[in-house]
Amino acid sequence: MSLVSPLVPVVLPVIFCAAIGVFWVRFKQPFDHEFVRRIVLWIGAPALIVGTLSKTAISAELLAQVLLASFCMLGFSAMFAAAVCVLFRLSVRDFLIPLIFGNFGNMGLPLCLFAFGEEGLAIGLGIFLVTTISHFSFGVAVLSGKAMVKGMLSSPIIYAGVLACILIFNHWTLPLSIQNSLSLLGGMSIPLMLITLGVSLSSLRLQGAGKSLGLGCLRLLVGLGGGVVTVYVLELEGMLRNVVLLQSATPAAVFNYLLAMQYRREPDTVAGMVVSSTLISFISIPVLLYFLGVR
Repeated sequence: MSLVSPLVPVVLPVIFCAAIGVFWVRFKQPFDHEFVRRIVLWIGAPALIVGTLSKTAISAELLAQVLLASFCMLGFSAMFAAAVCVLFRLSVRDFLIPLIFGNFGNMGLPLCLFAFGEEGLAIGLGIFLVTTISHFSFGVAVLSGKAMVKGMLSSPIIYAGVLACILIFNHWTLPLSIQNSLSLLGGMSIPLMLITLGVSLSSLRLQGAGKSLGLGCLRLLVGLGGGVVTVYVLELEGMLRNVVLLQSATPAAVFNYLLAMQYRREPDTVAGMVVSSTLISFISIPVLLYFLGVR
């Protein structure tokens, strides 16, 4: 009981909010995915990024480390994912991206907040910023077979990240009225992300249980492997090390399924991968948190 009880305040809020989404669908209540997606991506997430990064005591040096670690984590994960595709004879176009990109937003951010507080959330947001840009650019390019620069540049998250970096590197602070407004708007992002995760998972089906389970396990291993190598190569310590490992161990993002469906890249199999990796993560992430010292 002593091992489990300290993890309950971290993991239970994530499960509880996601369960709201599941039961929302079960009771046949309407849920406008597109509206919620736009609210989060265009208002909530940008406000959360600027508001949190600008008010948290994160130095320019630490932010630079976070951005470097994020790119390294994705790079090493991509190497492992490519090796997995070759080893198991999987289509690189179909499965490389779902193996690389975890649920850094919907699941990663609330876990960073509940496990490591505001500083952990700030570091997690830096990782979320890099991975989101990479998903919209590199990820879409692999799946579609062509570069999508215009779509990437239309994302407000990119400009929110640039603004946050400018504020931090110049040691500027926002007026209290603006900071409070950003905190208010950004506060809706995490619960909406988790409820949307629950709604999305409830609509997905586990197709080909054996293959889906195997791919789900591979996603978690590929991600955590990328995180471990990043920590070792960059010699990361403390909070940054913990957040990188936690974010790297998140399950496959639901957005992978939406892209697979849009570009017809084995959507049923990817859906099963998302579901299975998420279910497994409810066991694997508490174990990881325990070893990271969340007790």
